[in-house]
This record gives sequence, C-alpha cells and structure tokens, in this order.
Amino acid sequence: MENLVKVYKVGFWGKKVKVLDGVSFNVEKGSTFGLLGPNGAGKTTTLKTLVGLTMASKGNVVVLGKSPYDVKSHKRIGYLPESSYIYSYLTGYEFLDFCGKLHQMQGKSLKTRIDELFELVGLEKSAGKKQLQTYSKGMLQRIGIAQ
Repeated sequence: MENLVKVYKVGFWGKKVKVLDGVSFNVEKGSTFGLLGPNGAGKTTTLKTLVGLTMASKGNVVVLGKSPYDVKSHKRIGYLPESSYIYSYLTGYEFLDFCGKLHQMQGKSLKTRIDELFELVGLEKSAGKKQLQTYSKGMLQRIGIAQ
C-alpha cells in the first residue's frame, strides 16, 4: 500500500473529508501485522481498501501481487467486520453451504470442507444444525471466520 488517500463526500453539500492521507506500508511474507490507532484514525477504511470493499481516491494498493479488486486476491485474504450481516434464519451448516456454493464448491468435497471448518474454528458439529439467530456473539464470529 503506497501513498493511499481516501476522500468521502459528506452532508447535503457534499463537503469533502479526507479520512486517509498518505498511508503507506508493506507486509512481508510470513510476517504478522497489526493496525492500531484511536477511533476515527482510518483503520477500518484502510482494511476495506485492502480487501476491495472501497476504492482509494489516490494511491496504489497491491495485495499478494494483485489488485484488491481482482477476484484471485480474495482467495487468500478475508475481512470479518465486528458486526457482519448473516442470514440468521439459516443453520450454521446451511450458511457455510451457501458460502461454499458461492465459491463454486459442491458435493462431497463441500460437505467435507464444512465439517473441517466447524472443527477448525472450534464449533461443535451439532452447532451446524442450529439457526444462526441462536448463536452467541463468539459463535457468530467463529462461523464468520469459517466462511
């Protein structure tokens, strides 16, 4: 990410507010990176730009050698907001099945992957039969990671 600038137009008159100004950093392969700062510092906007949910007004963003708007870059990076929208009437299994089908997975390989994901994120297999609206916040975060 190099010299990133993000400007939003706010209010009735469309006043321009610069929320990011000259943000630059590089994360080396195999390293761990944290983004810290006070409320309103631009952490969420920076992350949304990295995963292609918003476009930079200026600057250059490269994720794993690709544009964040290139679908191929989405296979290796994800974003889980604090409160994400889920279809609460679905069961955990149905939700992951839906997500898998969005990524062209199907059949036995999809079922096997869903079982692996429940184990990987520490959810009991029986949780897959319960509607998401009955999940605790922690369980919802785990199913969000699994997706």
